[in-house]
Amino acid sequence: MMLASVPTGNAKKRLALTFDDGPHKKYTAEILSVLDKYGVKATFFVIGQNAEQYPELIKAEYESGHEIGNHTYSHKRLGSVNCSAMLEEIKKTDDIICKITGECPILFRPPEGRTSSELEAAVFAESKKTVLWTVDTRDWAHNPIDRIVKTVKTNVKNGSIILFHDYITPNSDTPEALGILIPYLMAQNYEFVTVSELLTNY
Repeated sequence: MMLASVPTGNAKKRLALTFDDGPHKKYTAEILSVLDKYGVKATFFVIGQNAEQYPELIKAEYESGHEIGNHTYSHKRLGSVNCSAMLEEIKKTDDIICKITGECPILFRPPEGRTSSELEAAVFAESKKTVLWTVDTRDWAHNPIDRIVKTVKTNVKNGSIILFHDYITPNSDTPEALGILIPYLMAQNYEFVTVSELLTNY
């Protein structure tokens, strides 16, 4: 089941912030601090090998009430590996996250958003939902803060799923951009929810 976007008929404006590729030893903690400052919940699509390296950050995400999704073990995109290999990466990451938090992810985001009907069906058979995004901040491309902010302001709408990354090297402007965007979006009467909450309410 592919969930790249959601309907926008609900009168209440809601959106979901999502973060891919983490956790990162520096930027994940900074992002969590910004989210905590504003009382915002988000969804983190984590890579299994990074979760193995920084389990304390996965635990911090979970204990802070954020949602954790599966982003494969090593971020190999579909095409470089087949569907069967992708499923092995997903299951391996599930095991790691379950061991840290006691809860297995129900959301899956394929690396680079590359998927197929075969992969979607296989993920659905594992009782997971495949989720892409509706707004790409392109923070991964090292866009400057003002461009990240402008991209979100220009494209956000009720029901948006916004793509950020908490693992960017060598430097990331994402935490600072969030510090600008969150209060702006709050002033526009947006409510921040996890992806599962966003999808459940439509």
